Amino acid sequence: MRDAETALKPYLEVATIGMLEGLTVKRTEKLMAHLGNPEANLKVVHIAGTSGKTSTTYYIAALLAAAGQKVGHTVSPHVDSLTERVQINGQPISEPQFCAYMGDFLDLIQDIEDMPSWYELMIGFALWVFAQEKVDYAVLETGLGGLHDSTNVATRPDKVCVITDIALDHQQILGDTVAQIAAQKAGIIHPYNAVLMYMQSVAIMQVVRFKTSQTIEAELYVQDQTTLARIYGGNFPIELAQYQQRNWLLAYATYRFIVNRDGIPLIDDELLTQTQVIVIPARMEVRQVGNAKVIMDGAHNESKMVAFVSSFQEKYGDRKVPVLIALKINKDYEKIAPLIKQIASEFIITTFSHSQDVPSGAIPPEDIARVLSEAGVTNIRCIAEPYEAYEKLLESDCDLVVITGSFYLISQLRNKA
Repeated sequence: MRDAETALKPYLEVATIGMLEGLTVKRTEKLMAHLGNPEANLKVVHIAGTSGKTSTTYYIAALLAAAGQKVGHTVSPHVDSLTERVQINGQPISEPQFCAYMGDFLDLIQDIEDMPSWYELMIGFALWVFAQEKVDYAVLETGLGGLHDSTNVATRPDKVCVITDIALDHQQILGDTVAQIAAQKAGIIHPYNAVLMYMQSVAIMQVVRFKTSQTIEAELYVQDQTTLARIYGGNFPIELAQYQQRNWLLAYATYRFIVNRDGIPLIDDELLTQTQVIVIPARMEVRQVGNAKVIMDGAHNESKMVAFVSSFQEKYGDRKVPVLIALKINKDYEKIAPLIKQIASEFIITTFSHSQDVPSGAIPPEDIARVLSEAGVTNIRCIAEPYEAYEKLLESDCDLVVITGSFYLISQLRNKA
């Protein structure tokens, strides 16, 4: 695996140019054309949004696989391993298989004129592998936005678009208003595509409805969570967080649409329940470490933190627990940090040294500490080294602790949890 990562380093060097400056899908289109456009052979389910993308991606892939389909899916960011970027039927391909495919793939593109960024290369690689594996469906999570995201090379008329909850995030790239951000997310819609989403704010719905109306034969199917729960008719497992129930139901609506359109099997209640209890890394995930339960949730923007805190309180009531947090630069920490004080008995604020897709860093712990102090929090420690911070978290007398904020922090610590 280390050899594969070394081979990918030159592509990482152009990541900032590819993702942040003149953001465009054009270079990925050139990459796919160089490969013979393998994406043209794939039935795609394409997920965009601010919150719930990864969970919805996992659930859609699980539902389709339970129905007997061979399903490829890719997510961003990965948490444990680079192999999570290329999954078949809910499992990352093995490291030897990943490396073998990557070697062949890099040979194919060694003479390409316009070198793709690391993220662009990984999307192209995933699509190419899915074509090699002859999957029945490819379930793609956008990395950033939608319109200019590398996954938007998928343009087949039978593509199913899923738009999860939209809120402010990545404003420096996607726009300062939810309407501007919605326009980026709705950019995944192409002629004849089906679009599924929940009813959202007026500003968001105006943008999506306009985009759909202006796209040849695209159809928008607005979902209602209460109605979907009634159609499902079952009880959710106690461990399924409130916000994950919402994500699963949108995935269920997508699966039902594909059942009706493509004639794939309708699975029974037992299989439906199995899809609800799959482990989605760093999404309200619980691990036992010694005498403590460690809850990990990558709540890295305001809407995600609201959802996490609400789900935590639903499950644990008014309990207060130690919280370890780090946030990535450009995140709106002045809104995010105070939200979690509702469930925190103390804070340990740290950093991280890992990043993906584009180079990034952590907000200085002292900046987050200042915001928390202004919000009335007094029990705060700043420990810049993440492993030391993690050890201090586990030294607390509490049998329940939380790690939250950046996925990069969780990625760095998760294998120690």
